[in-house]
Amino acid sequence: MIKYLQSKTFKIALSATISVLISSYIGFQFGVTSGIISILSIQDTKKEAVIVSVKRFLASIIAILLSFLLYVLLGNNPIIFGLFLLIFIPITIRFKIEDGMVVGAVLSTHLLTSTNINIQWIINEVGLTIVGISVAMMFNLYNVSLEEDFEKNKHEIEEQYKLILLNLSTSLITQAVSRNEEKIFGAVEKLIYETKVMAQRISNNYFFRNQDYYLCYIEMRIAQLDTLKKMKKHFSRFYMTYEQTSILSEFTRKVAVNIHADNDCIELIRNLTLLKEEYRRMELPKNREEFENRALLFQFLNDLEDFLIIKKEFKERF
Repeated sequence: MIKYLQSKTFKIALSATISVLISSYIGFQFGVTSGIISILSIQDTKKEAVIVSVKRFLASIIAILLSFLLYVLLGNNPIIFGLFLLIFIPITIRFKIEDGMVVGAVLSTHLLTSTNINIQWIINEVGLTIVGISVAMMFNLYNVSLEEDFEKNKHEIEEQYKLILLNLSTSLITQAVSRNEEKIFGAVEKLIYETKVMAQRISNNYFFRNQDYYLCYIEMRIAQLDTLKKMKKHFSRFYMTYEQTSILSEFTRKVAVNIHADNDCIELIRNLTLLKEEYRRMELPKNREEFENRALLFQFLNDLEDFLIIKKEFKERF
């Protein structure tokens, strides 16, 4: 029930009803129009709401004044209404206020049907616009906090990455890919997309606070997911097990258990550098097959390093 009261549907219904009641109480003609304006003005985020409201108000004022001028000078008939649209629509496009095009056209029809156009009509139409936009804005300024849901998704993404890395660690030894691997990658990709939408909404719900963290965090995880996909591809060509494989498997497991958000990865990168040095000191490959497989393992290690560097650079920024 609480979620429904916070939903966009409820906001639209209540704001439209209140707008019509206020306009009727004041005595505006065509009071229902203010309800329509409210419906069109309800947005998902505060920034969107302010931008759309300003555009809609400017377009409405232009439509009212242009209609008044044309209908008084040339008469209010369908042909002049067509002329109004030919002038009004290009203006909204030119000044990028198309969001107010429909509302402006509706307001113009009020003057079109009037038998006595005077200054009172301008006051009426401006009043309808102000009531509709103002009521919608009050509802737009109240948005449910998404930070808690974002944190839950963030934790789930990290748990999925941990599981992927643990599976990769095991596959290095067993040479067998987890049966649920594709399912896990698909699920985490979907979760990341949903969380990115959530991050964009969080960012657009603040006027003065910098909320880049949320979007940058998701971009960081997207980049890491691309790296994980590259790491996964190596297993289609691995076919031999060496001492280096066991060492790399253990290090991959270590990365997995330290995947949490607070880790800056500096120590892991240092350990990885030492691991590379250890690889270089090992006995050289004895044949072509061993050389090719060792090269794949080294590429896997480089990809794992990229995975850690992506996180390190993110932590340096935030």
